[in-house]
Amino acid sequence: MQATQFIRQRTIVKFAIIVLFAKVAYFHIFDDRTLSAAPNDYQIYNEELVYEEDWSPELGEKLGLTQKEFRVKRRQYRWRRNQKGGSTLNQFRDEQKVENDDRAFMNSDDGGNHNDVNIPPTMGYYNLSCPFEWYKYSCAAMQDNTVDEQITAASFQYYQKHLVEIWRAFDSVLNDPQQQPKRIFMTGDSLLRQLFISLACNAFSLNVIEQSEIQWRKTWPCPEKLTTKCAFTGGEHSGFDAASIRFKNGMEIHFVPHRGFAYKDSSKGEPDVLERMKWQIDNLGIKVGFGKKTALPPSGPMTHLVYNVGAHFSIWDSRNILNSFVSDIAKPLMKIERRPKIIYVVTPTAHFNTGDGQYIRKKGRMDGERSKCVERVRYNPRAKLEKRIVKAGVNVDVLLEYDDLELGALHVQRGDCIHYCMPGAADLVAARLLESF
Repeated sequence: MQATQFIRQRTIVKFAIIVLFAKVAYFHIFDDRTLSAAPNDYQIYNEELVYEEDWSPELGEKLGLTQKEFRVKRRQYRWRRNQKGGSTLNQFRDEQKVENDDRAFMNSDDGGNHNDVNIPPTMGYYNLSCPFEWYKYSCAAMQDNTVDEQITAASFQYYQKHLVEIWRAFDSVLNDPQQQPKRIFMTGDSLLRQLFISLACNAFSLNVIEQSEIQWRKTWPCPEKLTTKCAFTGGEHSGFDAASIRFKNGMEIHFVPHRGFAYKDSSKGEPDVLERMKWQIDNLGIKVGFGKKTALPPSGPMTHLVYNVGAHFSIWDSRNILNSFVSDIAKPLMKIERRPKIIYVVTPTAHFNTGDGQYIRKKGRMDGERSKCVERVRYNPRAKLEKRIVKAGVNVDVLLEYDDLELGALHVQRGDCIHYCMPGAADLVAARLLESF
């Protein structure tokens, strides 16, 4: 009996020793794998340690990242960690200022220093220094050759040239204690969304945003014709559908795409915002609301409606949509006293290498040469159509134009001659939009 117990105890001890050696060997291999991982190979097991640290030259050298690259990677990590809750602003509240490497460019001759002592030193954004920026519009983040660098410099110099006007617009609107809180609803396509991004980024740099909710997508397609490795396929800086920001003075801006979200499941967004507004006017006594797809719940009734038909439709279809907007929504609202202020943003000029600068929708017509951006075009056929239908003081309160026939060099390029690099031309229009509120 005693012999049997002794054998059993010895077997248990041997098994325990084997398990102990196995654990030691496993952790030794795991540590070796961690230490030998490539500098840019961000695995789950060391991300938390890396991105909870502050950037330093030593850490940058160890990871093979510049300060700017580290900041962007950390945003991606924080977004993944906080996917189930938390706003963009709260995640990046410690990043109100442009990082040192970006600031050095912004204040250099190449950056086009504005030399205005009245502008706050934090004013402005560049190269994903703003947490609301999209990668596909940040030409500085995508650049990989001399031509890209020239486009980036031209766009940023345009931004810096008008920075005084942009700052004055924000200062007059956001720092006026006499203004009543405004609740703005912006609906359109990606062109109007660029103006929302500009409003958010310039306001963020001035530290005047109190709350935000940006519905970043888990997956978002990379920019077309990107010659370098795509850095963002989802999460922060990739792409969003609905978004909301609330300023410290009570103003809030809500953007919702006018023709649904970029999902196959149409229930995730409104299939047609204008159709819903028409129903509200016909059935609720000439009233329109925000709908149910805003990123943050509005705090009260709509005070401003901002609309743009966009560039996804043919000019013929755009005419029909605009006529419906005017007859079914704008005109009925203009007849009543208590209503939202109506602002129509004219579609920016396209600068494709075609007869009128427009994208040719017929398959096979947009070859490599036609996809290049030209610096100027004679006229904007979309703007001409829109101004013929939409009239300031008649069926809308404000008609806001880009005045951009000669700004073709400031587009994103890479086959995109309709969206502008950011910061750039869109920021001046966004500032004028803010003043119209």
